[in-house]
Amino acid sequence: MIQAREQQAEVVRVGSIDEAIRANPALLAADPRDPAFGPADAEITVYEFFDYRCPGCKAVAGQFRALVDANPDVRFVFKDWPILDRGDDTTSQYAARAALAAHQQGKYLLVYEALMAEPSLTPESIDAILVNQGVDLARAKAAMVSLEMTRHVTDIHAVAAGLSLHGTPSFIINGKASPSIDPAEVSRLIQEARDKT
Repeated sequence: MIQAREQQAEVVRVGSIDEAIRANPALLAADPRDPAFGPADAEITVYEFFDYRCPGCKAVAGQFRALVDANPDVRFVFKDWPILDRGDDTTSQYAARAALAAHQQGKYLLVYEALMAEPSLTPESIDAILVNQGVDLARAKAAMVSLEMTRHVTDIHAVAAGLSLHGTPSFIINGKASPSIDPAEVSRLIQEARDKT
């Protein structure tokens, strides 16, 4: 009975996201500030909303990256959505800004993988990851505290709220929310979208 209730809640959750997308497709309009890989004119676009400290995000990151490599015809958009900070602990925000700053230097995927692989993120470990991946730390730090960066992260939060997202990771494939964080389900939805094109 509990499992049935959970499944029903999941159906409702996914339905509310899909409805939000139908009601306001501009929420998923291309944002040139977002890290995105694959053809700009791809017929299939996959969004991942995630937090670098989210255990589920870390658990599926390797398989999700494999999906990116296995589907060169698909556009993958990474939405750095730091939601796990509490009180004075702003590590999620710091990690998201660090990755987005790395993107400005063409190092996003390297930093994404390293941040996801690091079990205990701190500002110090994040800085070390940037340096180890060849990011100019001084340039990155300036970008991280810029008004432009603040606007970008704020806009990602606004999009997630507009989509009625409740947690990370959240995957959206051609305007349809994945009911699961399992990359195998994301792959199935990619194929389903491919079959419709």
